[in-house]
Amino acid sequence: MHPGGEWPDRCRWFDDGHPRGWCRRENKLFWPDDGAKPDPLALEAWRKEQVQREEARKRSAERALELLRESAFWEQLHEEMGAAGRAYWRKSGLSDGWQNFWQLGWATDRAFGGVTCDAASIPIFGPDWQIRQVKFRLMDESKGRYRSEPSGLGASPFLCDPSADYSGHVIAVEGEKKAAVTFARLGDGKRVIIGLPGTNLSQPTLDLLQPADRITLVVDPGAKRAGIRMAQTLGVKRCRLLETQVKIDDFLVANNTTKHELEWLLRGATVLSAFVGAK
Repeated sequence: MHPGGEWPDRCRWFDDGHPRGWCRRENKLFWPDDGAKPDPLALEAWRKEQVQREEARKRSAERALELLRESAFWEQLHEEMGAAGRAYWRKSGLSDGWQNFWQLGWATDRAFGGVTCDAASIPIFGPDWQIRQVKFRLMDESKGRYRSEPSGLGASPFLCDPSADYSGHVIAVEGEKKAAVTFARLGDGKRVIIGLPGTNLSQPTLDLLQPADRITLVVDPGAKRAGIRMAQTLGVKRCRLLETQVKIDDFLVANNTTKHELEWLLRGATVLSAFVGAK
C-alpha cells in the first residue's frame, strides 16, 4: 500500500497462463523475457478490455468525488470534532485558528476497511478551493496509518494556501501534517508550501509543480535517495533538498522552533545541481 492509502495500480502483473505486465499510466503491455506473446487478435481483445475497465474506474472515481462534494462531510468532521480532536491538533503544533482555516477534523469510531478507530481528518483542496479528497490519519495503525476518501483518484498534494501562485518558489514537504505545521510556524503566509502524499509523485503533484521555477524538497530522515529521485523527475536544476534529522513537524514542536530558526533551516537545503545529474 502507498503512504496515501492507495493500492499500487500503475504496474500490474497477470499470471493466467500468459504472463504479462500492464502499465495503467501508459497503457502499454510487456512480457517476461521467457514469456511467449499471445497472438495479435488475443492481445488486442485483452487491451480493449483493460481500457474499458480503466474508463469504468475513472467514471466511478469521478462519481465518488461528486458525492463527496455534495455531502461536505469534512465540514461536519470539523464542526463536531470536540475536545479530543482539538487536543490532537494542538499537540501536533496547530492552533485552533489553523484548524479552522484548513477545516481539520476528527472522526470517532469510524470504519476504515478492517479496522474501526478514531482518526484525524485533513481535507485536500485544489487551487480552486474545490475539495479533492479527505485524508485520514488513523489512531489504530494495525491495518495501515492512512486512508483517503474517495479512493481510486490518485493522491493529491495538500495545498497550504490553495489560492497561492505556484510559478515561483515552492516548498514541498513530505506529508500533509508536516507541511501544515511548517506553514503555520512560518506564520506570515508568504511562502508557498505544499504537502506531498509520499515520495512517489502523483500526476496532480507533477501538474501543480510544472510552472515552479524553484522547488525545495523537505523529506523525512533516511529519505535522501527518494528525494533525489523526485528531483530528477522534477528537474534537478530547479530543486534543492533538505533531509531533516527528525521529522520536521516533531522537530518544530519539540524545540519550539522560531520562525527565524525555521527560515535558517530551510535556507540550508542542498543545491542538487552541483552533485546530482539528470536521469
